[in-house]
Amino acid sequence: MPTFQGTVYEETIHSKELNEEIPLLIYLPPAFTTLKKYPVLIAQDGPDYFQLGRLASTADDMIQANEIEEMIIIGISHKRGEDRHHKYHPKGEKHNAYIRFMSLDLPSYVQEKFNTYLLGSGMCLLGDSLGGYVSLRCGISFPRTFGKLIVQSPYVEQQILNDVRSFTGYELLTLYHSVGKEESRFESVDGFIKDFLSPNRELSDWFLNKGFDYCYEEFEGSHLWSDWQVNLRPALKFIYGK
Repeated sequence: MPTFQGTVYEETIHSKELNEEIPLLIYLPPAFTTLKKYPVLIAQDGPDYFQLGRLASTADDMIQANEIEEMIIIGISHKRGEDRHHKYHPKGEKHNAYIRFMSLDLPSYVQEKFNTYLLGSGMCLLGDSLGGYVSLRCGISFPRTFGKLIVQSPYVEQQILNDVRSFTGYELLTLYHSVGKEESRFESVDGFIKDFLSPNRELSDWFLNKGFDYCYEEFEGSHLWSDWQVNLRPALKFIYGK
């Protein structure tokens, strides 16, 4: 684990909706104090974002450089493998319970544990691929709870396209959306070739016409942690920049 100016520690919370214990990774910024209010950034695939994406160390560097405001970061863990699919995929058997965990259990924990801004503009969701799908799903389902979103190469299927077209609360959202220019032919671990680029462009075309606080970027790269890691800097700058 890198050396931080801030603090990183582990905690576990019980989810009533999932009926299981959920491990969390928590980053507190430098000079953290309970007397000050902080925005909260919540990351799907928490351990991967902390380790492969270097989320905490990137935020730490940018805070020290006075590029972004201080925030609390909460990384949500899962049991990997099928558990991730069950929770994140729209057809996963735990998906609806996971969405309820995100909208009920987790905000209650945050409000009780930390001195934060009010829900909505004070809470940002971050996710990649299926985690990006979950973050977007929560944002359009509960925009008064999660008012800021960072979605990196999100999984986009027809239902989410239909849902964003019927969504009427765009004025409540701030959204950073990115995808790699080389993601038109991404080979998944199961050997299938998937096109992430085209559906994300279709999603962006819709968002760009809605006139809300939205940034879309196509980065040089593919569906890889090394590319999402680099892309985190402009994403954090857009959401938290000074």
